[in-house]
Amino acid sequence: MILGQRPDRILIVGHRGAEALAPENTWAAFRAGYRAGADLLELDVQLSRDGEAILYHDFTLYPKLGDPRWVRDLTWDELRALDVGRWFGPSFAGERIPRLADLLDWARDRVALWVDLKHGFVAPDDDRLEMTALDLIERAGMADQVIISSWDQVALARIHARRPDIPLAVNLRQRVPDPVAAVRATGARWIVVYWPQVDRPTVAALQAAGFATCLVNLFTGEYAQAQRLGVDAVSATDPGAARVIVGGL
Repeated sequence: MILGQRPDRILIVGHRGAEALAPENTWAAFRAGYRAGADLLELDVQLSRDGEAILYHDFTLYPKLGDPRWVRDLTWDELRALDVGRWFGPSFAGERIPRLADLLDWARDRVALWVDLKHGFVAPDDDRLEMTALDLIERAGMADQVIISSWDQVALARIHARRPDIPLAVNLRQRVPDPVAAVRATGARWIVVYWPQVDRPTVAALQAAGFATCLVNLFTGEYAQAQRLGVDAVSATDPGAARVIVGGL
C-alpha cells in the first residue's frame, strides 16, 4: 500500500482507533481498530505543557472527564495519570493517554497511521507540534507508513517543505468554489471531505486533479455512502462494520 497514491480499493481508516468500540485515542481503541482490520488508524496529536506529543482529541478535558483544564496546560506526568477510559464504560477503567512515540513504535510494520495534528490556539509561526511529530515519525522509521493531516494549511506547507515524501491530507469541511485551488498550495495528496456536505461531482473533480479523498463524519449505517460517492477511503468509528458494508457493495 503506497499511501501517497490513490488506492485501488476503498481504505478503511479507524477513527481515533475505533471509537465505537473503545474510548477514543487509547490503547484499547487502537488495538480494537487493528483487530477489526483497519488499513490505517487515525489519531489526534497535541503537545503537553512540557512538549510531549500525546494522543488526545479535545483541547480541554471537560467533554469526557468533566475537568475544565486545558490539555496544553498540563505536563506529561499529569496527563498520563488520568483515567481516560472509565467514561466509556467500567471495563475500560484505567486506560491512559498514550504518547505518539509509543504508538509509532507499536505500529511500525504492523499498521499504517493517519496522524491528525490538533494545533488549536497557536500563533501562525509556532511550528512545535508539526516538527515534534515529524521528529518522532522519522526516529521511529515510520515516514513511509503515515499520512499527516491538519486544518492548518500553513503547518502542512511547512511539513511538505521538510519532508515532501510524506503524504499530507487537508481538511475540506465546507464547500468552496474551487476546491482544487483551495488545497493545491499545501502540497497535500489527500483531501478529507465531509458527509453530507460533499457530492460525487466534487469528489470526481478532486480525483481528476490527482488527489485521493477520505470521507468522514458518517454514522455506521451511512458507510455505504463511501462507495456511492466514489471516495478512496472512509473514516470509520467501527472499522469492522465499515469493511463489511463497503466490501459488500
